[in-house]
Amino acid sequence: MENEKLPVIEFESQVIEIKTETPTTRTLVFDISDIDFNFYPGQYVMLQVPYPPTGEILKRAYSIASPPTQKDKLELTIKRTPQGRASVVLTQEVKIGDRFKIKGPYGKFVWLPQMSKSIVLIGAGSGIVPLMCMLRFIKSAQLWDVSAVLLYSNTYYEEIIYREELDKLSELPNIKVVHTLTRERPEHWKGYTGRINKDMILREVPNLRDNLYYLCGPPAFVDDMASILEELGVEKDRIKKEKYD
Repeated sequence: MENEKLPVIEFESQVIEIKTETPTTRTLVFDISDIDFNFYPGQYVMLQVPYPPTGEILKRAYSIASPPTQKDKLELTIKRTPQGRASVVLTQEVKIGDRFKIKGPYGKFVWLPQMSKSIVLIGAGSGIVPLMCMLRFIKSAQLWDVSAVLLYSNTYYEEIIYREELDKLSELPNIKVVHTLTRERPEHWKGYTGRINKDMILREVPNLRDNLYYLCGPPAFVDDMASILEELGVEKDRIKKEKYD
């Protein structure tokens, strides 16, 4: 089912808040109160990032974290990557008041309630961002007839992005949040350990073949998850993918 395309616009916006999500991850909050910017949950924008060491303007794609129901602020969550240039600037050097050029929305990794009332979101690391946008949309638009399961894989407990907010979302009757840690776990850990696998999916996901699936994370992770779902009998056209490098 194709959604109507939204107009791509370019605008300049100011950072009005910086939230620390994890030791390596920040959320930049941009003021868009005077801009008519519309997008679907799961879409991304292109951000122009000035890079002082070379004088370049780096262009980077970032998924939108805030829901489309939030009209005055646009949130982008950015994880610092070891070799990253833009991500280092954005997570370590940006200050409140800095202005950036933003262009969007882009992308077909989109969920709207008319597409499916039961969704399964499978993410790793910063792949949570577009999935979080979908969960926030379910809550803010009060879509109580939609059921969502999130399977979220991280290396370490400290690296779980939006951890407290996910705990709160999981208290809603129609949202289930399942965590797994692949490296080490704290003593009080109640979630899974290890990679997301067939058993975990079978145990946590009801009505396997009836859901729409959204996979987001590193390319190998997304491909692995898609293979597992197909082995479990999920049709290819019910699996949507977004790969993060």
